[in-house]
Amino acid sequence: MISPELSTGITLTLYCLASTAGIGGVLARRPFWRRLGCVLACTGFASQTFMLLMGFHRTLPDGLSLGAYLQMLAWFVVLCGMGVLAKFRQESALIFAAPLGLMLFAVSAPYLGAVVQAPPSLTASFYALHIGALFLSLGLLALSFAAGALFLLTDLRIKRKQYIKGFWQDMPGLSVLDRINSMTTAAAFPLYTLGLVSGLVWAKPVFGTTMSGDPKEVFSILVWLLLAALFSNRLTRGWKGRKPAQLAVLIFLLCLFSITVVNTVMETHHAFTKR
Repeated sequence: MISPELSTGITLTLYCLASTAGIGGVLARRPFWRRLGCVLACTGFASQTFMLLMGFHRTLPDGLSLGAYLQMLAWFVVLCGMGVLAKFRQESALIFAAPLGLMLFAVSAPYLGAVVQAPPSLTASFYALHIGALFLSLGLLALSFAAGALFLLTDLRIKRKQYIKGFWQDMPGLSVLDRINSMTTAAAFPLYTLGLVSGLVWAKPVFGTTMSGDPKEVFSILVWLLLAALFSNRLTRGWKGRKPAQLAVLIFLLCLFSITVVNTVMETHHAFTKR
């Protein structure tokens, strides 16, 4: 049986090679290395999927492993990167997803023994609806963030009349970046809503109340409100350009704050604790 540490090391290595090849190909403007980075990222994803299917990352007796939590988030991020590559034929999405997956795996390694206390009454359907839907929405929001940030940087260079040269010439155009932002937002909002609502529904029998003022609940609802504003304005007002890009960046940064600060520093039902 492969240990969680060994399976982590294998996938970490593949994502590291993918990130090196992909980013190196972008900076050096080498299509071969960019394509190799995408192939290695897909190989890392396949490796991680195999490890998950074989059960090498099991739930700990007293809760969910924080390391496995971060690695599952990496899996969804890379999955979304592959989806954007298939949809838009844009390598940049997967090239961005690979180093983000790498960072999540690198951070996860010391926390394979850290847990989120999970009440035994929670069922598999809870994890599928709550965790699965939220993770997939976070993967989409990560790509929305990347498209939004790249849109803002490219737009700023154009406004300053800076030459579009070097690797900037290989970046997707503003219209493509805006479409990626729009598509990922349209998919992320209903998934995030499903994850949030399912969590509130299960909170009643587990914690005795639907809303308890838990910091994680507060930040999750704040993210939902901002995401709802982005989604509705895209849909009803035809929002395009800088405003949706800026909001997409803000939403993902709040998600990162929620995961890295709220879950680790604040007193919450979702806190990560050492075994």
